[in-house]
Amino acid sequence: MNTSTPDTLDRLLRGAGLRRDSQLAEVLGVSPQAVSQARRKGRIPDGWVLKVAAQFGLSTDWIFFGRTPDGSAPAPAPAVNSTGAENEERRLRGKALFGEIPTGRDESLDVAMVPLVGARLAAGRGSLETDGEIIHYFSFRSDWLLRKGNPDDMVLMKVCGDSMEPDFQHGDMVLVDRGKTQIYGHAIYAMGINEEIYIKQVETLPGGTLVLRSRNPEYEPIRVDLRGDLADSVRVIGRVIWCCREV
Repeated sequence: MNTSTPDTLDRLLRGAGLRRDSQLAEVLGVSPQAVSQARRKGRIPDGWVLKVAAQFGLSTDWIFFGRTPDGSAPAPAPAVNSTGAENEERRLRGKALFGEIPTGRDESLDVAMVPLVGARLAAGRGSLETDGEIIHYFSFRSDWLLRKGNPDDMVLMKVCGDSMEPDFQHGDMVLVDRGKTQIYGHAIYAMGINEEIYIKQVETLPGGTLVLRSRNPEYEPIRVDLRGDLADSVRVIGRVIWCCREV
């Protein structure tokens, strides 16, 4: 959905009690240039609206269309400046490391916003892009997520590589539940080995061995002896519970 108008951005500012686009960029965790470009085009990402609505208790109908169910406009949040501790707090809301990612869940909207983080899941030989910076938020129905686990434990990541084709292709986005780290045979997991992250089908063998299998037959299984040198460097990041692909 993209129903934004040039006024949508102004309502985001007003509702959050902000004066400048640069302040809004800090709240969203995006660059000032991204906000400037959105203003020029008059097209605001829906994820921005959901994030600000959840954080400041605003109506999405009011942000998108300038109206609320009773026809009134909500009172704006107290105005803030862009310096000092408040500025740092807003900056940290838009960026986080693994284990410290806010999902911004909003029960009144019946959606949960799950962050897409900068770490990439290598479906091949591993990736070093593990900074965990939040790139964007995507909304999911809360009841759907709750049937699968705890939304607060979930993050989205991008897949790179071809070792899990045809199930997972380069550029796919997967939903990882970091609360599900117990290994069940033939399930798909995001695995961290040293500084690298893999998406693999994981199996356990007697004697403390993990086998990370690819779906692409061109890739050999990766065997990890949990009693060997890699024992302290192997971790289960979470189970992959959903995948989407742009067409």
